[in-house]
Amino acid sequence: MKTIYNILILALVVSIMGAGTLDIGSASALTGCYRPTGWYASEFILNKPSLKFNLDPIGESENVTVIRESVIYRSHYNESLAVILTPFDLFEEKGLDIRLQMPTRNITTGTQFIVLETDDMETRLLDLNMMGGRGKGWVLDISYMQLLPEQPPTQISNLTKGNLKVTLVPHINETLPGIYIAISAENATGLSNENMTELSNIFDGIGYPISFNMLTREFESKITIEEEHDLESTLGISPDDFDWFEAMKIELEWLRDNRVVTGLADEDIEDIATIAKDTVGEHNLRGRYYNDNWIQGITEEMLENEVTKLYTGEPTCDGFSEEILPSFNLQDFNTGFRPLEIIFESSIQGQTIRIGLIGISILFVSVFVLRWRKRLRKRKRR
Repeated sequence: MKTIYNILILALVVSIMGAGTLDIGSASALTGCYRPTGWYASEFILNKPSLKFNLDPIGESENVTVIRESVIYRSHYNESLAVILTPFDLFEEKGLDIRLQMPTRNITTGTQFIVLETDDMETRLLDLNMMGGRGKGWVLDISYMQLLPEQPPTQISNLTKGNLKVTLVPHINETLPGIYIAISAENATGLSNENMTELSNIFDGIGYPISFNMLTREFESKITIEEEHDLESTLGISPDDFDWFEAMKIELEWLRDNRVVTGLADEDIEDIATIAKDTVGEHNLRGRYYNDNWIQGITEEMLENEVTKLYTGEPTCDGFSEEILPSFNLQDFNTGFRPLEIIFESSIQGQTIRIGLIGISILFVSVFVLRWRKRLRKRKRR
């Protein structure tokens, strides 16, 4: 029975704290970050077929950091923001990945819980009305966890209200006698009179055969501290308040002006910048070009056509250190007048020049044909 009891304790603490690891000896839980690194970024794959890129010139410039295939430099919108350029070739998507990344730092917060726990060997979970607290402001959450090998998943019932949580887990299953009961109160070292009243109401509401006052005599208590590790931006502004539109627009224009990316039209830049606030630095949520449109995320049609696949792993919580950024800003290095490149690129400037050249060519041919006809007529008269 002790093995089952320890498993139930583990299930309880995981239920209380969320996902994480548990040190039972110190009763301290460690959980993953709430906002991963990609939360502080806006990312696009520049995979439109007409686009071309060349990272060699920028990779050889001063004031860049090169890590494997990626080139990192300071944004031309905000010098504290990182721009990460990486060639991308995965599944059917090929192009240049551009990621605007906020530097981050690690933060740790601690939350204290008091946990009261006991075993009731007589009561069946099946006999309780778990919906009985709905009219009293309690929220029911039922989940299932594989606690014992070669056994069906065990039902774990959580009732929460304010800083209180009541967890009920059957020893074997909900049809047999035996329930592990745990009560936790967040940011508390004991239960207040108000807490005691709320708990008494919920136990009466679910039809528990033993009154809460009687159960309190059986409870064992302990203090548990949850340490939560998270990331925050070093820019002093949240991702929700940052102007991703302007940051992406300015950077794409700079890349085009310096011939790092060619074939990028003003309409492309506007469309990409417009949805930059919604894209995230994760494969499933970044922007890309599909079906003649710039979109955010991955569509069902893309999956059906095997254009790409969903990433099912955990997002990274490693963060991005501002120490990776080069010391100084990256200056223009390739903005000189290059008529042939301008003529053939898909910008408005290139299109205007091409239209002008075509017009001039038509005019020249027309003049030549008229003069040729005049000369031909003069010869016939002679």
